[in-house]
Amino acid sequence: MSIYFSQLDEEHAWRFRSPHWVHTEASDDKHLVTLTGIVIIDFKGTGTGWLRDKLDLALKFPPIIPGGMRFQVEHWAPFVTINAIANDQHAVNAGWAVDEFGGPGPVKILNAIGLWANLAVRDVDGYCYRLGYSLTVSGVFTERSPGPG
Repeated sequence: MSIYFSQLDEEHAWRFRSPHWVHTEASDDKHLVTLTGIVIIDFKGTGTGWLRDKLDLALKFPPIIPGGMRFQVEHWAPFVTINAIANDQHAVNAGWAVDEFGGPGPVKILNAIGLWANLAVRDVDGYCYRLGYSLTVSGVFTERSPGPG
């Protein structure tokens, strides 16, 4: 099972705090985009063993793509880290982790881009509340294929 939050979905939008982006046009029609922010996840442990789950985020891509085009991701550098944890009672074998993370891969995007992280928490009252994220992608604008999307 996976935890999924989309910055484009009104139901989840409140979870994304302090979102920022930077766009730089480089040589040879290459573009560099960096997205950063914090996401509220409320991931709670269940006992003395590690509870693991995958977090999938859909981040809003900045409004830089010309009409009729998509952004072709060529290179990506993701980063996800713990920003806030808590333990309600006595900590017994408590622990929190971002085990690994990854980016979108070489995809064509229009308005959202994906980022994922494998999370872990242990202790029955251990919480991971917030994660920080940074995603830098480089790529080019390409013509949009006919059809949906």
